[in-house]
Amino acid sequence: MCKPWQRLIAALIVGGSLLTSAVSYAADDVIRVTGIPDENPTELARKNQPMVDYLEKKLGKKVTYVAVTDYGAAVSALSAGKIDFAWLGGFTFVQARHLAGAEPLAMRDIDRKFKSVFIANTASGIEKPEDFKGKTFAFGSKSSTSGHLMPRHYLLSLLAINPEKDFASLPVYSGAHDATVKLVESGKIQGGALNIEVWDRMLAEKKFDAKKVKLVWTSPEYVDYVWAARKGLSPELVAKFKDAFLNLDPSVPEQKAVLDLQGAKVFVAANQSDFDSIEKVARDTGLLK
Repeated sequence: MCKPWQRLIAALIVGGSLLTSAVSYAADDVIRVTGIPDENPTELARKNQPMVDYLEKKLGKKVTYVAVTDYGAAVSALSAGKIDFAWLGGFTFVQARHLAGAEPLAMRDIDRKFKSVFIANTASGIEKPEDFKGKTFAFGSKSSTSGHLMPRHYLLSLLAINPEKDFASLPVYSGAHDATVKLVESGKIQGGALNIEVWDRMLAEKKFDAKKVKLVWTSPEYVDYVWAARKGLSPELVAKFKDAFLNLDPSVPEQKAVLDLQGAKVFVAANQSDFDSIEKVARDTGLLK
């Protein structure tokens, strides 16, 4: 018998075809959710299956997690009404609200004070942030807040490093935070930037050789991830979805499991103004027109 997370992996594999099928995505009895693919599909399935089960109980409806191929696809699916709710980064949320009026609902306690980390291969000779100049470097997805937008911002504003001019070659875009770590570990790339949460977990779980990869610098804080709703949903459904996260109780074992897998102690309400600073950075760096 397949385990629940294995069934979710199957859903992830076929998710791309679901997005382009003739299914009625606004069906009242099915809620479709997605998230930016910031890690590999197996890890996303492991983290999201308990959340899907919890949401079905709270909403009283079938909840389907539909995978997308990249960050831009998550924004497009939400904007086109093919997805009802999406777990987005700060930058992808800003894109979604500009494209289609997406509404922020709930974020983890850690998302108001999120950070990026800059890492290096131990054989690279990189000891301090300024040493990234003249080295090869990897970001995550081009639309990642913690893996690209904010690291680019700090490179430009604090370290006077222009990614298009001052690295040994043009930066590589790995597509995901864990992929960045693996590139640096392999030595194919000398340095990189990623989400601090993924870094901490991979380090604790020994997902890479700590003798080959080291932490060089941790960024200042900024606002990041958020659950967002597409425009046009009923206010009652949006409120129930938001409350499902705000009411997650760590004293209830089943709900604590959801919180733990999502990397949160609690969820808090999110507002449009929370993301104004991210929008400014995106415009200042030329990533949002």
